[in-house]
This record gives sequence, C-alpha cells and structure tokens, in this order.
Amino acid sequence: MAARRIAKRCGAASEHVSRRFLGCLAAVLLAAAGCSPGGSTPAGSPSGSPQHGSPSPATSGPGATAPPSRPFTDAELAAIINGVGKSRNLPVPAAQDSTRLRSGAAGGSVPAAKTETTPGDCIAFMPQDPFTRWADKDINFAEGAMPPAGGQSGPASTIMVVLRSAEKAAIAKADFGYPDDLVSRCGQFDLAYTESGRTSTYAVQLLAAPPLGEKQHAFMQVTKPKGPGDFGSVGLRVLDGTLSVTLTLGVANLSSGSDARPALDAMNGLANELMAQAGKDLPTVAPPPANSLSPDQLVALFRGMTGPGGEPVSLPQAMIVGASPGFTPGASSQPPDPPCTFNEESYAKSLTGSVSGQGMIQGASKIDYTDFMVVSMPSTAAPPYPFDARSEQLRGCTSVQESSFGGGSWPWSAVSELTMALPADASYAVAYQLSDGTGEWHVRSGARRGTLSIEASSRTAAQSETQAKADALAAFFGAVFSRAGK
Repeated sequence: MAARRIAKRCGAASEHVSRRFLGCLAAVLLAAAGCSPGGSTPAGSPSGSPQHGSPSPATSGPGATAPPSRPFTDAELAAIINGVGKSRNLPVPAAQDSTRLRSGAAGGSVPAAKTETTPGDCIAFMPQDPFTRWADKDINFAEGAMPPAGGQSGPASTIMVVLRSAEKAAIAKADFGYPDDLVSRCGQFDLAYTESGRTSTYAVQLLAAPPLGEKQHAFMQVTKPKGPGDFGSVGLRVLDGTLSVTLTLGVANLSSGSDARPALDAMNGLANELMAQAGKDLPTVAPPPANSLSPDQLVALFRGMTGPGGEPVSLPQAMIVGASPGFTPGASSQPPDPPCTFNEESYAKSLTGSVSGQGMIQGASKIDYTDFMVVSMPSTAAPPYPFDARSEQLRGCTSVQESSFGGGSWPWSAVSELTMALPADASYAVAYQLSDGTGEWHVRSGARRGTLSIEASSRTAAQSETQAKADALAAFFGAVFSRAGK
C-alpha cells in the first residue's frame, strides 16, 4: 500500500516541478535507484517457514551479527541503505534524503492520509503511511529503493526499503507491538487506505516469514476488488534490536502465497544484508554545513505566501543538496561549462551542501504556472558563487544551449536580456523561444542576496509581454528576500 504509492511518487509531495528548468534536482544527487522502469521479477523460493511473527534468534546466515543496542539517526539509517547499495555497485544513492521528506510533513504540504483495517486491531501488521512516518519525530527513519542484486530496477523488481530506529522498547512497541495470538486472528483481513479523500481497498493475507531478527511477519496485499492488470505487493517486516526493517515489492498476478515466494526470497536476502550492514562500523556521518535556513525553515518561509497577482505559492519540500550518507559519487571529469550554456546537472552539483527547494506559483489554469527554485547556501560559502557564475554565462548571449538532467539538450533561440527591476548582489533575466512549434516566449530570471538565491521560469504568448513577466518575478523575489530578512 504505502510502498506502492512511494514507488509511484518517488517523493510524495513534489509533483508540480518544472518539466525543463528545475527538472528534479534530486534525480542526480539523491535519486532512489528504484525509479526507473524495466527489469524482471526476482526468482527463487524462501528458505524456512516459521510461524507468522514468531520470535527467532539473532540474524542467521553469513555475516550474522548481534542485534544493535543503540538507536540509529536518520543519517546513519541512510548510510546503512547506501552501504548495501554500494556493495551492489549501484551508481546512485539508494536512500532518499530524510530531511527532504520531513520538511514536507513539517510544512503541512503532504495530503491527509488514513489507514484502517477490518478487524481494526489487524492494523498492527501494516506499515505506517509515509506521511505519518515523516512527521514522527520520536522515531528516526530512512527510506529508499533497491533493485535485486545484479538486476535492473522495475515495478516488479524494485524493493522499497524503510528503516526505523529508536530505543529498543520504543521501536518494538511502535512496529511490532502485537500479542502472539493476534497473528492467528489476522490471517486474512481487509485494508482501506484513504488519501486526499480517495479510498483504495485491499485484501491482506499474512504469510510465513523467513527466520530473521527477533520478531518478523510477512504479508501479501491485492486490490479488492481486483481489476485487470492490478499489481499486488508482498511485504516483509523484521525487528532486530533497535532496528526495524520494512521491505515491500510489487508482484504481478499475485493470487496465492506461492506467487509471493520469489518476492519473499529476494527480500529475505536484502534484509540480511541490511542487518549485517547495521552491525558494521558505519562511516562517520558528518553534520550538514551550517546554514541560516534548515529544510523545514525554508519550507516555512513560503507558507501562506502569494504571488504578485495573489496566486497561491507552493514549496512542498526542501533538501540538503548532496545529503547521501554512506554514498561517495565517482570523480567527475566534466570540464567547466562554456559561455552561453545553461547546464542544470552541473549547476546542481555545484550546490552541494546548500538547502534547496523547488516550488510553483499556480495561475488561473493548470497550464498557467511559474516554477521556481530557491537555494540557501551554507554560511561558509564564499565567492565565486554558483549563481553568479550562471548569471555571467548568460550575458550577451543571443542563443543558449540548455542541458538537462539525464543528458537531454535543446537550444534557446532569439535570446534577449530583460531588465531586472530589483536591487541584488547578482541577477539575470532573459527571454527566449524554443523550437517546439508553440510560438511561446519563455522568461527565466534569478536574483541573489547574500547566501539566498531564487530562480524562476514562466512563459507568455507574446514577446511584448516578457518584460512584464520579468517585473512580476522580480516583485516575487523581493517579497521572498523581505520575508527572509535579506
């Protein structure tokens, strides 16, 4: 349930981001490995079938370690996920940035969600919905995605991972606080998940879980009623000392426990790897660089704000750029960008350590919107600033080559400079067209004061209206700077 939604969203409250200008900053630096299509369903059969939820000795198999006795922080849990990703030679971080997810909950931008089961006490076997998990400050967490060892990611081969940690008694009560007799009473039950007023219903069946950790249970879940092409999901949850592991995997044509066995086998292997990684000496997780704004504070800066024409402004989440504990990217041999280029990927990499958020100003219609990105650089940042270099690259250009995340590239034509009607330490404003046949004019502008910069992208039908668009964006930038005390 929750895992399917996470896989679908790959970061819940951030659907309205720019299709070109902002792309997805996290796609390069923080992408979960499971967000790409393709791949195959893992094969095999589970080893061992103890009673549902039965206690078992410490982790079995190669690399078995004693259960952890101290709680892990959010960053340490992410390092555990990324450590397993490294052992599987994943090219990108397997864990998402927990600060980004928590900022969405703190900012109130996540939808209202509710999980109910029939019978009601069977809810003890289901994971929390992601929005409740992100808002829970008493239990640390990290989440991500992992393809099978040596395999490709896909809807039926990407295992969604959630690690939670707290003092042993607290995590045991939160995630495994059910009496043994509840297992027999909840062999099969119904589940209703409501999000933003829409309810989805499922049939859930508990399965025999492999002998992992100190307590464990497994389940399969299918839509009710089941429609053609509907995927089911299989889940495995394990308690190991202060560590709670929840794994879920989508399965096509899921009808019986035997259909779930390959998924359980794959998750059994991953759970063993995660628990073994938690027993190792984790890499030292350095605290994020000092910043005048945390991700929560950056989101709060825009709460209740309106655009120049009274339009609603939304900044759903913010993140610490490059916050991937336990993951070290390979050295880049990319040369500096030449003048008259607008390279989103290299710009994102230059912002490592900054707090960044992507948002939107919604106009009267769905296609009438402005995308923006705000960046709060670390307090220790010093010239030359990335924003200033980007601004300088656009000066005097009559054409610009834009490069996006993933290698996409296209030219801007008829580029002209616009007036930036806002005092700032650095700024730019340009108008241009794309060879997309629409005839639209695009306006991009940005400004920096101190360590805070804002950039935005909008569009209009006529070139004569581009300066007015730039003036409206300048007014928005000024309002943000004023709120931030810049």
